[in-house]
Amino acid sequence: MSAEVQVLPLTLIGIIILIAIGLSILSKKIGLNPVLGYIIAGFILGPVWLNMLDPTNPATSALIHGFSELGLFILLFYLGLELSLKDFIKAGSSAIGIALVDMLFSVGLGLIIMTVLGFDFLFSVIVGMMLFSTSTAVVAKFALDKNLMDNHAAKLAIAILILQDFLGILLLVLITSMSSTQQSALSLGIAALVFAVATFFAVSHLSKLVEGWLKKNRFGHSIVTLYALGIGLVVATLADLLGLSITLGAYFAGFALAETQSGQKIKADVGFLRDFFLVFFFVAFGSTLFFNPVTGQMAIPAPNELLFLIGMCLALAIGAIIAHGAASHLFGGFFGLSRKDASLSSIMLVPLGEFVVIIATAAALVFSGTEATLLSPIAFLLILITVIIFQPLYNSRHLHERLFSLLPHPTKEPKKSALKHHTPYTLQQFEQIALHGFVILCFAWVAVLLYSELPDFGFPLPHSRLLIGIIIFLFFASYPGMKALSALRNIVRHGLH
Repeated sequence: MSAEVQVLPLTLIGIIILIAIGLSILSKKIGLNPVLGYIIAGFILGPVWLNMLDPTNPATSALIHGFSELGLFILLFYLGLELSLKDFIKAGSSAIGIALVDMLFSVGLGLIIMTVLGFDFLFSVIVGMMLFSTSTAVVAKFALDKNLMDNHAAKLAIAILILQDFLGILLLVLITSMSSTQQSALSLGIAALVFAVATFFAVSHLSKLVEGWLKKNRFGHSIVTLYALGIGLVVATLADLLGLSITLGAYFAGFALAETQSGQKIKADVGFLRDFFLVFFFVAFGSTLFFNPVTGQMAIPAPNELLFLIGMCLALAIGAIIAHGAASHLFGGFFGLSRKDASLSSIMLVPLGEFVVIIATAAALVFSGTEATLLSPIAFLLILITVIIFQPLYNSRHLHERLFSLLPHPTKEPKKSALKHHTPYTLQQFEQIALHGFVILCFAWVAVLLYSELPDFGFPLPHSRLLIGIIIFLFFASYPGMKALSALRNIVRHGLH
């Protein structure tokens, strides 16, 4: 189809929905993630084939951008609703230790692989972050189909996903904010933390009052849902105006609303909107595969480059499997996880999903040139490869257990897995970590300000300014740092015993 062909917006929307749904159903029928169908639909409708969705065409690019931005808002808002404090408590204190180790291993192996292949540090870290972005939808559906919801390993995998989703959101906020502002990462971190705390406090208290008034006056829950969407959009816009990301406002608005009595009903109502707008979000992503946002041109790789890209993503997928397996087997025993369940839980962390696309979309604005072009196909190939190998890997879990049993493990391995749940004591320790972590960020901010002002006090040399700034920061941050580490150690000990 030529670029001159004009399609009415409503007709185009209908075509997008029909093609995307058809391909997602086909993907699901052959055992793949339905998200892949949406992405392929975008690739077909994009400038490579039908050219109905052209990122360089003002008419269609406005449609793509508008719907995909709404899709991102709805997804993050829904994720916030999905993770309440109650869910965090259910995740258990033993899960946080494995989740942090698994994230560290995943990012570390991704960093090593990409650095060896010649990519720079930040790009390698972003790709490493993709490796722990497991698809919650795929894992939960798989657990239901296999009757694994009562299995300790399945519960642990889902608990890890809950924690990693939360931490992944914070990393995503930092990435997207860096792409839209000139502030330093430290300033952004402090601003994001203050905004998140203020948002949670204000939205949760205000929403409980509004919810009570609406119920008292016999308004239906649909009005509560409309209020929730409105307050979410306002908070997301406010975050954007403050130089942060809309993802921060959307997520923490949903997180705060999850604490209301209508939280579950709001989530159920928002579910359809999420599914509708996510079609356009992933279709928009597919239409920009191999598209360079800096030059505004398509950059289709040559056959040898495409083979290299596939091989690289296959190596990353294998690295993710190794990272998950090593984290579960090396440390799972300390947290009451048997060898058998360690293999099962690590396998269930393999299939990557929608969060990989979100990271790629957000981080694409940070980079330029070849790296900006590569993020989208890397995300697509990682999802495709990990979803394909997930089922065979699950069927070969006994071989997986045998291979990873070669790693060192605790002398006294538990016969049956047992996860430790959070208690008032561990929740109190989390409060201590948050409080002292905030104090540390404030001291770091003061140290950065002093760094810029030190030349006026007779320290003109760059290395002297840096040394003085570090000394000042370490002096004041040592006490809250030790208190935060002590609280984290108490949480880990609770999960060990």
